[in-house]
Amino acid sequence: MDRFSLKLYYSSMMVYIFGSITLILYTLIIKPIAVMYHEPINQMTSPVFGSYGRYLFSLELFTIIVMVASLILYVISIYHNHSRNGKISMRTVITPLILYAFAFVLLGVSGF
Repeated sequence: MDRFSLKLYYSSMMVYIFGSITLILYTLIIKPIAVMYHEPINQMTSPVFGSYGRYLFSLELFTIIVMVASLILYVISIYHNHSRNGKISMRTVITPLILYAFAFVLLGVSGF
């Protein structure tokens, strides 16, 4: 892998880590708690966030945007490496794909 491809690869993983914070916050903590209440989420009001439904939507949208940006950086790094005839191990290619699959399945299960 050449230097530019490696920088793109590492930046895609850094963006993924940043996005996984909001992913875990949304899908594993906030969304299940919001579903436990017996009133519609859009009518709930939080003293910290204001409209709870708008907060959930913005958190989910931010997570999706960050995950897609990370995926785009990853695809560009793999394409750049392939165009330069660089060598890359299968583990380096497959591990982020498993992470992206996990993230998007988790978003899908949480009810986007």
